[in-house]
Amino acid sequence: MDYEQLPRAALIKLLQEHDAALADAGKNGIIMSYTGRAAPWQIIRQVKPKLSRIVKKFSVGDEEAQSENEIWEGENLSAMVTLYKLRGQVDLVLTDPPYNTGEDFRYNDKWDKDPNDPDLGELVPKDDGSRHSKWLKFMTPRIWMIREMLKPGGVCAICIDHRELYRLGMLMDEIFGENNRIGIINWQKSYSPKSDTGGLKGGLSSATEYVLVYAKNVDRAKTGMTGRTEEMNSRYRSADSDPDDWKSGDASGPNAATHRRMVYGIQSPFNGEIYYPPEGRCWANEKGSMKQWLEAWGHEYQEKWLNDANEFLEKGKLIHVKGLVLKGTQVKSGKLITSRAILKAARTAALNRMAEGTWPPLYFGQKGETGPQLKRYLKHVKKGKVPMTYWAHEDYETPLELDSQSWDHEESGHSQAGVNELSLVVGKGHNFKTVKPLRLFKKIVQIWCRPDGVVLDPFAGSGTTGHAILELNEETDADRRFILIEQGNTEKGDRYARSLTADRIKRVITGEWASGKRVPVHGGFRFIELRREQVDAAAVNALAREEMIDLLLTSYWNKAEKAKSYLCRLPVGAHRHLFAVNPANEGFFLIWDAPDAESVLNREAFKRIVTEAQDAKLASRYHVYAAIAPYTGPGIEFYQIPDRVLEHIGFNPRSDAYNNQEAVNA
Repeated sequence: MDYEQLPRAALIKLLQEHDAALADAGKNGIIMSYTGRAAPWQIIRQVKPKLSRIVKKFSVGDEEAQSENEIWEGENLSAMVTLYKLRGQVDLVLTDPPYNTGEDFRYNDKWDKDPNDPDLGELVPKDDGSRHSKWLKFMTPRIWMIREMLKPGGVCAICIDHRELYRLGMLMDEIFGENNRIGIINWQKSYSPKSDTGGLKGGLSSATEYVLVYAKNVDRAKTGMTGRTEEMNSRYRSADSDPDDWKSGDASGPNAATHRRMVYGIQSPFNGEIYYPPEGRCWANEKGSMKQWLEAWGHEYQEKWLNDANEFLEKGKLIHVKGLVLKGTQVKSGKLITSRAILKAARTAALNRMAEGTWPPLYFGQKGETGPQLKRYLKHVKKGKVPMTYWAHEDYETPLELDSQSWDHEESGHSQAGVNELSLVVGKGHNFKTVKPLRLFKKIVQIWCRPDGVVLDPFAGSGTTGHAILELNEETDADRRFILIEQGNTEKGDRYARSLTADRIKRVITGEWASGKRVPVHGGFRFIELRREQVDAAAVNALAREEMIDLLLTSYWNKAEKAKSYLCRLPVGAHRHLFAVNPANEGFFLIWDAPDAESVLNREAFKRIVTEAQDAKLASRYHVYAAIAPYTGPGIEFYQIPDRVLEHIGFNPRSDAYNNQEAVNA
């Protein structure tokens, strides 16, 4: 960077940022140094916001649904700079960056001089002596931008494995501050041991991976959801004289395909019937707990192969999943046989236990005539205790405290589950070998993002973050929004953002899974392509009408409206000027037919705008984009093209917001 050419105001700001960075380093005690290191704010100041366009072919839902979420195709540092509207507005950044394994991470040497270069670069091999410094040079400005995107109380949860854990931790300490570290989650990614660490001959098995969780300001961050209402608490009441209020809950959980050992028959102690989880679901708790709760009804249980085709192959071995039945029950000639004496004794004991009150956690309805149900206690929800392996809706609304926390696979899922989940949605052949499980991401989102918050994933990959949010919104009646950014492509050049990320999210929304039809979920998204052209006045003035509308839709952000600050696009050609409506039912109008056409807000244009607003039954406040405005009528909010458009996307040449020297010197 040529400091001598910088304006005085920009030099002062650089010195202030430098002093602040040194102060933070001194406060934290350690500052990282590596080959080619540059201050992240120096790199980011060189990155220019880019033009973008909405690709309708890959967008999903009606215009209102599309405005809820965004999938960006493009280099993520440029995309985050372009997403100026989101700076300081994101509740949670949840992301899984490329690991430095010699197979996943790419680095473009041109970034050392020009971080605007859009190419991904070459794979960094394991024997590259500078692989760690390249990874840090890649991650440092992106971690800085992630912090910039967060609200004052926002949280970043970033996944990593053992290869770069220590370096990423030091980098996060440096940029976020060690005092803002919320915790380190150690989650079980696999069951089977494999010697893949500890030297050439192998050593310890890397059965776990990590999620580093940092707050932008730990004093303002909240771990957990907002408090419960009396209406929520009123749903809990004891039906069995239990002194603690409870409500009925589902004894099953999702993802039977990845939890085959938790799908089996359970025999009721009341009527001897065998009950299975619903199709596609599994029992929510480990078999040991289920057996203990069943025996609490007064009769012993045993595991028994029920000859019910409940079997699967695991590493070439046929696994028979045994059911839980009353002790003494036999299977003869493929049929389950329980003697009348056993059934009578079990029923008598169960009815006596029911009459005593305070039933076991697993019960069979008010009279013992239904399938298994779970008691979910209000005291556990209020105190934040999570007693079950599977978290129900209410369980997610509770505050938790973390430091260094271990989550086993029952709580977080495992890597193979993530791959299987992806295959179920998009089909096999996606070539993704490591995919984070939905359960892990859903749990993180529930803990650190409010129900109407915004989640950003700058390394979207296969779209697990978006999938998790859509399912959570459906399950918990929440309204979270997501912004996903993905640039990667296959060896054939197919772009993941459209061929995998958007395809997965589309299938989740429509229910058109590769494995079969599923229930659709509410949602939609705009698919936005980040273009190579940098934003400046000339670029904006050269846009055609539809391109201009795309830019306005993707850049609009009214902080006064918070999470509801989006524009709903109207059908093309329906109006001459009206192109979108905001949640307050106010119209947005564009006087712009082509780059070389007149763009003037005069009395005649205003009359047309009023007529269009009245026909559409809109509020009498008019947001108008035009090049000049010799006329200003009542209720007009005028936005001058190109200046106000540039401001909306964070480009302000007068304040040198992105060190645009050409604009400043002009």
